[in-house]
Amino acid sequence: MASLVPAPCVGGAREGALHRTVGVVGVLWALGAFAAGGEAAVEVAPPPGGAKLQAAPLKEGEKPRLLVSDLTPQGAEPEQAAALTDAVVQTLTERGLFQVLSRKDLQTVLGTERQRQLLGACDTNPSSCATDLGDVLGARYVLTGALSKLGATYELSLQVIDTVKGQPVGRSTRLAKDPQTLRQLVPWAVAEASGAPLPPPASRVLPYSLLTGGGAALLGGGVYGLIALSRQKVLNDELCPGGDSACAGQNLRPLSYYQAQDRKLGNDKTLALGVMAAGALLVGAGLYLMPPPEGGPRVALVPSHRGLGFAGVFP
Repeated sequence: MASLVPAPCVGGAREGALHRTVGVVGVLWALGAFAAGGEAAVEVAPPPGGAKLQAAPLKEGEKPRLLVSDLTPQGAEPEQAAALTDAVVQTLTERGLFQVLSRKDLQTVLGTERQRQLLGACDTNPSSCATDLGDVLGARYVLTGALSKLGATYELSLQVIDTVKGQPVGRSTRLAKDPQTLRQLVPWAVAEASGAPLPPPASRVLPYSLLTGGGAALLGGGVYGLIALSRQKVLNDELCPGGDSACAGQNLRPLSYYQAQDRKLGNDKTLALGVMAAGALLVGAGLYLMPPPEGGPRVALVPSHRGLGFAGVFP
């Protein structure tokens, strides 16, 4: 960063100190602008003296720096946007592909540097303050975004800007019925916006196992119930051949036999209904625990002043 390097001693030590102080002021101004609004970090104005703030060159093995601005709430609650901002920062940090700095981090650094200036630490060694702030501000990538509410649907839009090339790295849009579901889609949205590899898919072993077991229970209970019903029909035909209301069956067995068969068929039908109910519960649990589609839906049907309309991004 040109404004962070001490000026040559052509004009003397006083002129070099002046240039260093100007660099500190410029970095503080740009850092404060980002911490206050978030959008100012995309295009940082040059500090006094004509020097430009540029992304610091990476050392060997060093990860690129990425600043995360607060998500802008558009129809959504500010608390919901703040919670998703924290989720974005946490996701980027867990992936470990960038040196991630949030607005809260910048505010902390800015407050520390102001305290150092008030205590006079920067007066004795201004180049150290400029270097520290330059390391923080010299991020090549900036992530911005918004949380919008479209009727009963929430939309998360993210984009990452390359401040060196002055162009977006990627954009991402995700839709969900509530912020909690949208939170589960943050890893895919962040990966798509930052051009990073997609996260590994969530395990579906348990949901699929529940669906399989529930389906088998439904099928087995249904078949067992049909067998019980067919046996009951055979018994009724024996008692009342041809459906005669008089039920004058011939060669009938003892009454105790038919009473025992009736009790057994009743128990069989109850057991079949119980197995089918358990199977339905297992299927419902499998559907409830099933992770959302990889990356989540990107198109939703939302109400509008003219009826219904589609919102989102079409593949």
